[in-house]
Amino acid sequence: MMRRRITSLQQQRNALYLIILGIYLASVTLQTTTFSDMIPHRVGVLVELATLTALLGLVVCLDALTPTQIIFEVSLLVLVTVVTLTSGAHYLMPTIMLVIGAQHVSFRQIIQVYLGVVGTILLLAWVAAEIGLIKNITFTTADGLRQSFGVVYTTDFAAHVFYLCAAYLYLLARRFRPVGLLPVLMGLGIIYQFTKTMTDVIALVILIGLYLLYIYRRQFRWFGPIIRYSFLMLPVASGMIIGLSNIFNYQDRLLITLNNALSTRLALGNNALLAYGVKLFGQAPIPINGWGGDRADSFTNGVGAVTYFFIDSSFLNMLISYGLLLTLILIVGMTWFLYQRTRQHDYLLPVIFVAVVISSMFDQHFLEVTYNVFILILFADLPNYRTAVGPESDRPVVIQRGRRADESSTGLSGSTVDLDHRPDVNSIR
Repeated sequence: MMRRRITSLQQQRNALYLIILGIYLASVTLQTTTFSDMIPHRVGVLVELATLTALLGLVVCLDALTPTQIIFEVSLLVLVTVVTLTSGAHYLMPTIMLVIGAQHVSFRQIIQVYLGVVGTILLLAWVAAEIGLIKNITFTTADGLRQSFGVVYTTDFAAHVFYLCAAYLYLLARRFRPVGLLPVLMGLGIIYQFTKTMTDVIALVILIGLYLLYIYRRQFRWFGPIIRYSFLMLPVASGMIIGLSNIFNYQDRLLITLNNALSTRLALGNNALLAYGVKLFGQAPIPINGWGGDRADSFTNGVGAVTYFFIDSSFLNMLISYGLLLTLILIVGMTWFLYQRTRQHDYLLPVIFVAVVISSMFDQHFLEVTYNVFILILFADLPNYRTAVGPESDRPVVIQRGRRADESSTGLSGSTVDLDHRPDVNSIR
């Protein structure tokens, strides 16, 4: 009886968390669309405060934490509070509480809420922009017309599509069928055709490629090391973009060529490092001129002397704006977490994170839940995906220790199986 009551209380607690998450996602996603012109700024502030308060109450009143967990979570909250007060990045507080509050919540359910809320709002924004209810900000470039479909900027729309595809593929892994890739391919086509955002085009192509290697890894064993060591992408990529930005100079032809290929991101990052440096706990908000969204009017209309300055890279922005300490904790902590997943023969999240990290090298959305819902993995309840597809793509085989392959075939076309915490002899060697 007592166990049943505890289970019921946990289910109610998790349901409450998902409701809070859904409301917060709706608020912050609307702010990334031109619906925001119709919504007073104070509404978003109130939702943010309500989210923070509700999650604090949830954790304090309903979570049974060990002394070690209490010390860790309080220390993390204190650090984020200091960084928030220093940098003015108020979204960090509800974000870290969403991470902590996700303890014991099914990550699949978190993904489902994310897809439902963010996907619905983006679809509504698209329709509203097409019928003229809200602004559809467009830009004419040498590559053609770039559209944002009701989002405040074309690259933000592309980032939304990329992260929605990543979340969808995470759910698809449980019962994969090749036809399930069609929505992702459509998303890729939309990004390429209508936004011309090559960062997300490249990231999504890499995601699709690695995802298929993961699904069919028994047929492509020679690619095993790529999947097995995919958890290293986060420290390598973040260190690379920060290091290249730091050493950039206009006397090095190779760096100049790379800088031009990356749309002057290395030069902008170098300027930011020289102008603001790196502090331990971050620094006051850095003024930016990104020429995006409504700011484009001041540029195209020639109003004033506007100089472009924007730190696109999430990792460089974290280091400069939020400080060395928080940046190291996030990168080292997430890398260690992904490494632990590989030790449990769960390669799905590390594979998805490769694409997320590549995107985050060149955009600023890594810590924004409305885009990167995968930052909630640290405390969530994760299934162990151990997909093992047989010699033919429509015959999945999951071999458990002591059983033959033909005895353990599921017979489900293209499906995959969760083997929670049980040994998997099909893991990558």
